[in-house]
Amino acid sequence: MPRIRTAALLSIFLAAGALSAEAQVLPDTVRADSLRPDTTDYTALFLKSQQESRRLVPIAPRIGAGALLPANSRIVFDRDSILWFGAETVGDLLTRVSGVYLLRGGWLGRPELPNFQAHGAGSVEYVVDGIPYLPIGADSLAVDPSQFPLGLMDRMEIERLPGQLRVLLFTRRNDRSAPYSRIGIASGDLRIERYQGQLEKRTARGLGFGLGFDHLGVPVESGFGGYSNTQVMIRLDYVPSERAGFEARLWQSNPDREALLAAGDTVSAPRWGRRRDLTARAFFAGSGGMGARADFLISRTQWVDEIIPGDSIPEVSPEGDTTWTVDKYHRGVTQAGAVLGYRAQAASMDGSVFWRSTWTPLELRLRAGVSPIRWFTLSAEGVLQRHEGERSSRWIAARGGLTLPLGLSASGVWRYGDKVFHPALAADTAQRLEDRGVTVAWKSALADLEWSFTTNSQFTPAGYAQYPEIAFISPNTQLTRSNWMTVAARVSPRQWLSVSGWYSNPVQSLPEGQPPKHALVAATIQSKFLPTFRSGIFNLKLQVSMERWGAGVLGQTVDSLPITVPATTYYRGYIGLQIGSFMAYYDRYNMQGTENVHHVPGLPIPGFASTFAVRWEFAN
Repeated sequence: MPRIRTAALLSIFLAAGALSAEAQVLPDTVRADSLRPDTTDYTALFLKSQQESRRLVPIAPRIGAGALLPANSRIVFDRDSILWFGAETVGDLLTRVSGVYLLRGGWLGRPELPNFQAHGAGSVEYVVDGIPYLPIGADSLAVDPSQFPLGLMDRMEIERLPGQLRVLLFTRRNDRSAPYSRIGIASGDLRIERYQGQLEKRTARGLGFGLGFDHLGVPVESGFGGYSNTQVMIRLDYVPSERAGFEARLWQSNPDREALLAAGDTVSAPRWGRRRDLTARAFFAGSGGMGARADFLISRTQWVDEIIPGDSIPEVSPEGDTTWTVDKYHRGVTQAGAVLGYRAQAASMDGSVFWRSTWTPLELRLRAGVSPIRWFTLSAEGVLQRHEGERSSRWIAARGGLTLPLGLSASGVWRYGDKVFHPALAADTAQRLEDRGVTVAWKSALADLEWSFTTNSQFTPAGYAQYPEIAFISPNTQLTRSNWMTVAARVSPRQWLSVSGWYSNPVQSLPEGQPPKHALVAATIQSKFLPTFRSGIFNLKLQVSMERWGAGVLGQTVDSLPITVPATTYYRGYIGLQIGSFMAYYDRYNMQGTENVHHVPGLPIPGFASTFAVRWEFAN
């Protein structure tokens, strides 16, 4: 019996061991994951980035933006207006100024040269971050504003004088502790392409950098001439406080534009080469933009023509260009100067002195403004320039303005002296300035109205190197003066609906250079749909604009034959959508498909041509 009992117990233990062995899982021979568990607190990072995006850091103040001027003297486009205006180029923005005719050479990639009150290529001058942007290379007479990378600009101010516009451009600077980045991709008909990118970072100690690029390409097979331009902007700065700082910037562009021919003649000149602008700036300023300020500037601009081996560069430079060197095909100019100013609550004063290595060795400029009472403003400006060849420019301008009740305002301007408009040409001499203008405006929440009358002394404008057929522009010989009348208006019956535009026409005489009876009207529907999107992140814009001008004479050929432009009506449409930091738009040119839309004869705008793009902005 004991043996039977022992055998039974042994059988039970063996059975239990067998079951346990069957149920046992073989050990895993694969090594465990050696990565540490993710302990990143994304919520904390998000909150930190939001806090940094609201924390302001000091940036270099804008040069020239603090001048005290009477009402109706300046037009301002801020960052939102530039990105949301429906403009592809700086030239598009200039068309919003009453009396500007843009000699658009067809479509994107072609020259865009503004003419203001028939003053030709010298009617607009440009200043970028306080430094005059001089025409150089194949555009020694006039700067082509389509070359400016609009996406890298933060602000644009346009100061108006009779027959003269002064455009102040300011590049973007990140004023937040959080990094800023932006990308954009655009395309369109005829296989065009555009790519944009921007990255900026500032530290708490004042160190910062900015990188930006803009590439526009129009293929050769588009039928409107091949074009390519890649622009790069690099900026380094050290701004520990708003009282002092230093910055350096490199801006390089590489335009490559083919010539366009019509009937065997060149109607749009080629341009290929490399422009490089290297600038440095140190500033000392008071707090809050008030008090004394000093800016010290130096820049070096160089243009180098790209020569294909075995080929020769075309003769597109204006005759008599003092910097044209046939052996090296390059031009260069160095500028160094200082801008001193003082800003008070109701007064401003600034003066600048610049030395240049060529064209204009010395330039002195003094400007002051005062507003003794809030409804009256007075400003004055004086300029002295010494040019090569014992030439000089001396002129003064005075402005006065009244701000009246019920939204009314009135201002006047007077300019007198002599000015050389193209110092790069050795044969160009000073012309007499004796110009006057008056403006009356009324502004309210529902409507704006502005009427201006300008009378200018007789003027002989220059032609355009980019358009060789316009060899010269005849002076107005009918009268000793040319008179211009402009009307600008805006009507907004609803918050989301507005109609705006302007009309410009010479009075008593018809000078060459731009057509008469010129008008631009735009109807806009723009809404944020606040009842639905209360945060305000949504924005929709629909706009149709119409440009109309009468028949006129743009200039003369070398054989003294008039170059006429017929009366034309031209439509353009724009659709824009914004959701937070994301933006998309669709821009359609020549909506009616008219075949005779020519700002310049021989360079038509293609029918139903369009561009479309998307942009993103990031702040972390």
